[in-house]
Amino acid sequence: MSDAELLKTQILGMNFTAPVFTAAGPPSRDAAILNASAENGCGGLVAKTISVEAAKVARPCMASPYHGKTESMLNIELWSDMPPEAWYGAGGEYEKIRAHPVGGKLPLIGSLGYNAEDAKKLIPNMEKFVDAYEFSCHYTTLDETREYASTIRSLTKKPVFAKLSPHGHDLLHLAKELRSCGVDGFVLMNSLGPCMVLDVEREVPILGGPGGKGWLSGSAVRPIAVYWVSALARAMPDVPIIGVGGVSSWHDVVEFMLAGASAVQVCTAAIYKGPKVFKEINDGLIEYCKRKGLKNISEIRGRALKAMETEGNYVPPVSHCDEANCVHCGICQGVCTYQAIKVDKTAKKWTVNPDNCYGCGLCTTICPRHCLSVVPRK
Repeated sequence: MSDAELLKTQILGMNFTAPVFTAAGPPSRDAAILNASAENGCGGLVAKTISVEAAKVARPCMASPYHGKTESMLNIELWSDMPPEAWYGAGGEYEKIRAHPVGGKLPLIGSLGYNAEDAKKLIPNMEKFVDAYEFSCHYTTLDETREYASTIRSLTKKPVFAKLSPHGHDLLHLAKELRSCGVDGFVLMNSLGPCMVLDVEREVPILGGPGGKGWLSGSAVRPIAVYWVSALARAMPDVPIIGVGGVSSWHDVVEFMLAGASAVQVCTAAIYKGPKVFKEINDGLIEYCKRKGLKNISEIRGRALKAMETEGNYVPPVSHCDEANCVHCGICQGVCTYQAIKVDKTAKKWTVNPDNCYGCGLCTTICPRHCLSVVPRK
């Protein structure tokens, strides 16, 4: 089994080289960055959203909410700041992608906004370039969203994905409504907000938009996105879902796929790390497949859903350490608010006081060596 075979992914008749795509945003702003992502192993291309007019973006438009850390982001990004003709016109961005020796071979998903009338103007011009469509629907009412989806469906026979977010609508009800309008799959989820980050020295908002507010993306939203992917996958097990929100490593991809996603999109991490992030993720996924004995990464899709059918565990476990792999760094002791864990760095010994251990599990999620687990009490 070749490394390439391990990651091949098929969704709605489209063949992707890996289940890791670009996302509509700054890392998909033009053909050059999309083609660079393709060269670095991106499995599918989602171009930046276009609308009938170029966006006017206030600046500054991006900021880390955790000063100095590159994990999450607040932004006031809009759709493309290029007119639509710059994308689908002669010599435009779509044409440059299609002409590229690597990018041109990947499925291209065109993102468009933001209502039925916009779709009528855009899709006839996009149709010869894109393999599928993506549209956001948290900017409109339910009736407007239904009209928007139905209009897109009437204008193309190609796959249509609706990008959802848990704010603005009852997500599962909206998904059912959109399926009845002909939507083929879903992308979960869009950024969350409004949020704000302040410059404490200048005593002003960092972002330059109206009121200084922005929208949150990156690792901070991933647990929310994973939950909603799992909820939608349980409700619609046969419908393809593309997870997005905080994907920066192979581990994040696996988490989304275990929750029911067929593939993922990467935005914030691609801003912070550049196109190389796709190769890093793919390398990790290949190693994971080999370690797990998988013939293809798609085998894990939805594997964790059965474990979610539980009423909860109310019998507290106790922490356990695989000392053969432990380096006795002491991180677990530092975060144990119940003072149950003791690490003797000199004697190289890890111990837990079962009477103090609450079984909270926090230590198992912060151990850099993955040495800790929770086990039944004796």
